[in-house]
Parts: sequence; structure tokens; C-alpha cells
Amino acid sequence: MNKVTVFGSYVMDLTVLAPHVPTVGETVFSGPFKMGPGGKGFNQAVAAQKAGSEVVFMTKIGKDIFAPFVKNAFDRFKISKEYLLESETSKTGVALIVVNETNGNNAIAVAPEACNEILVEEVKNHEQIFKSCDVFLTQFEANLEATYEAIKIAKESGAIVILNPAPVKEFNRKILDYVDILIPNEIEASLIADVPLDGMNSIYKIASELEDKVETVVITLGEKGVFCSNISEKVIPVVEVDTIDTTGAGDAFAGIFASYLSRGHSLRDAIDYARVGAAISTTRFGTSPSMPTKEEIESKYHEISRSEFV
Repeated sequence: MNKVTVFGSYVMDLTVLAPHVPTVGETVFSGPFKMGPGGKGFNQAVAAQKAGSEVVFMTKIGKDIFAPFVKNAFDRFKISKEYLLESETSKTGVALIVVNETNGNNAIAVAPEACNEILVEEVKNHEQIFKSCDVFLTQFEANLEATYEAIKIAKESGAIVILNPAPVKEFNRKILDYVDILIPNEIEASLIADVPLDGMNSIYKIASELEDKVETVVITLGEKGVFCSNISEKVIPVVEVDTIDTTGAGDAFAGIFASYLSRGHSLRDAIDYARVGAAISTTRFGTSPSMPTKEEIESKYHEISRSEFV
């Protein structure tokens, strides 16, 4: 065990620190500006790899000015470029990110570009990476039809299929029949369940609705923690750290969770390691570069008394 295949997006993160996230029509004097590797797929692949798994990642970029930077990032984070596809017609995706320099909260706009061009045929041509993994992890930032095909191949080959349904969008609900674990945030969970978000009482109803479709639902609640009824009827609290940037924390959680699950850890332990790793990621600026190593995760995990892991 220990093989994780990730399918999804690579985008360039174009990020600024600002005094606050601007409202509609407002211009905020900001800085500094940083450009880095990102995209939910790439972030999650890096998180799983640094957490100790053997990772394969499939995505698509453009043949543009960003391409050399992308390839360098794959090498730097030790992600194989074998399944890095290149579009002849679309550009590399980008994410425009504003981070509140006071509390680390953010606003993000994503243009997937080439990720929307990944074809079902390309998934079928590389079906061995979906058939040979222990855990398969994907999101909604790439072409949905190709995503569905990858999910089906992985499930039918016996992999544990994890879906992080982000960014939330209309999708074919039948694909949930092939999903073992759903990891939405509270907004995504509310929209998928079609239950208004109104405090913790609504979270229990939302989780119940989603559990009618998927056996295991793990809802991330930001600074409030994590809820998974398979483990506890209480919210599992966050690990307290000095947060500077929450961008990519959800991706850290998903990738680290997949990594520990692939190594045979229980659902509860995978969640605990993931929330420790996600917390560490918020103490650093950026997305992929903020992902912690296995050693960092386990060192922090053992610093915390077991009583905190309810």
C-alpha cells in the first residue's frame, strides 16, 4: 500500500497580501506580490507526497510562458511529469488570490483554462495509474467528464475513492455512487445537500443528507474544526497555531488525509494527522510551498496530548 493517484488541476497562483479583502468596486493598495505553483490537484498531490506517499498526478497545462515554471515545480516537489499533459489551444490555468494580512483569510478566483481540456480519451489512455493506486483523490477544477471517468476506473479497480467537491458546481449526482469518502467544506456541503447553512444544527442535517449518498462524509469547517459522524457526534476542533495564510489548507487536509489512509491508518487517525498538517500549512505563505513534511506532521502530532483528539 501507499500509492496515491491525484487527478485534477494545476494553476499558477498569483497572490497579494492586503490589509483586507476588497469589497465590490473597491481597490486596495496591496503587496507584496508572489507567483507560485498551485491548483487544488497539484496542492493535494504535493501534500500527499510530502506526507510520505508514492504519488502520481495527472493534469494539463498550456504551452505558454508558464510551462517552464510548471515543469520546474514538478521537479522541485518530486512529482513525476509523465502525466503532465500539454494543450495546443489553451493556456495554463491561473488563480488570483487576495490574502488578508491580518488573519490569513482569502478570496480566490480560478480560471482553469487547459484543465478544462483534459479528455476522457486521455484518462482511458492512462488508465493504469487509476487502476494501480490504493487511494484515488480528485476535485472539480478539471473537466468533469474526464473526472467522472477517472473516478469510475479507480473505483472499479478497488481503490478508495476520495472526492473533494471543490470548487462547488453543478455535477452529475450519480457519480457519488462511485465515491467512498466525500470531503467538502461547509459551504460546498450545504449546496450539495440543498440544506441552508445556519449554525451547527444545520451541519448535522447536511451531513445526514450527504450520508444517504456517500458512506463517509468529512466536512471541514475552517477555524471551527472538522465534522465526521463516523467518528464523533461532536465537532473535532482545529489544532491551534499562529495562522498567517489559510490558502490551501483544505488541500493540505485532503492530500494528507489520502496519504495516511493509503498507508492503512484508520479514518480517525487519518483525520487527526490531516488536521495537524492543515494547521501547519496555515503558518506559511502560499499553497504548495506551505505543505508540511511527514516528519513535521508527526512531530506536531506527538506534541499534542491525546485528549485533544476526540
